[in-house]
Amino acid sequence: MRRSKNWVKVGVLSLGIMSFSGLLQANHLAEKSAYFNDRGTFYNRFDFQAVQETAPDVFTLTFKNEQELYYNHFVVTSAGVVVFDPLSDSAAEAMVDVIRDKAPGQPVAGIIYSHLHTDHIAGARVLRKAFGADIPIIAHERTRRYFSIRKVPFIDMPTEVVGDEGKTYQFGDTEIQLQYLGDVHTASILVPVLPDKRVAYTVDYINGDVVGWTDLPGINLDVLMAQQRRTLEVDADIFLFGHGAPGNKATLQRQIDYFTALQIEARKALAAGWTEDQTAERIELEDYRHFSNYEDWFEGNVRAFYRWEKNR
Repeated sequence: MRRSKNWVKVGVLSLGIMSFSGLLQANHLAEKSAYFNDRGTFYNRFDFQAVQETAPDVFTLTFKNEQELYYNHFVVTSAGVVVFDPLSDSAAEAMVDVIRDKAPGQPVAGIIYSHLHTDHIAGARVLRKAFGADIPIIAHERTRRYFSIRKVPFIDMPTEVVGDEGKTYQFGDTEIQLQYLGDVHTASILVPVLPDKRVAYTVDYINGDVVGWTDLPGINLDVLMAQQRRTLEVDADIFLFGHGAPGNKATLQRQIDYFTALQIEARKALAAGWTEDQTAERIELEDYRHFSNYEDWFEGNVRAFYRWEKNR
């Protein structure tokens, strides 16, 4: 059975990052924001869905844009709130209200960018408008290097950087380890780990019961799967995601098993002499049909693995 192809695209260049040409064309359509009125507001309009306390003093916010669900998170420490990935203007505006509700009177002590894709980090300026322009922004050194070259107007530059060796920060009573597990998705992904809370946050390269984005453009699938397996070694019990509800190591294993199953089926299809179109038409993975975006993006995932295995 062929799946629906009602993919909503808004100038997407790679896993969730909008092209500059698309931004420029869409600029005149920018929606009014309480804080700003420019392309950054239009860039990724999110509707706030819910908030939950995932672990003690760790809060997860759920948002929906035109394509899918996104998640971002913050932790309340004795030194203030630390935010992971403020998404976009509209998402950050909702986060301001949630922070003031869950941590009344608390400052924002830091913002951590997981990686350089702007669909996850464009809301920092809203938080700094609300809580203080001097809030430090921490990111991988290659994230700051990227934005120093690209000059994206709606991205606040990182003020502190972390190299491949990682770095540990202490925010009052809360330790946050920023780990770099390797070059996958981008060469800039940091995995924040809160050891006392047994919590880790991973973004994009592994998610919670979500199929991959369309046909996994530009991804080395061998490296991706190796990085996913490496994430199982992270010393945490609760895993937060940029896409997918919070889970645990069983959630990670389901994602690994999903991609492994795709790889096996693609190899079988090639051995049987199927074309890419035949493979995309015939392969279904019923055990993973409950994954988010299966109806829209599963066929693209099949095509990605078929091409990858064919071109080895």
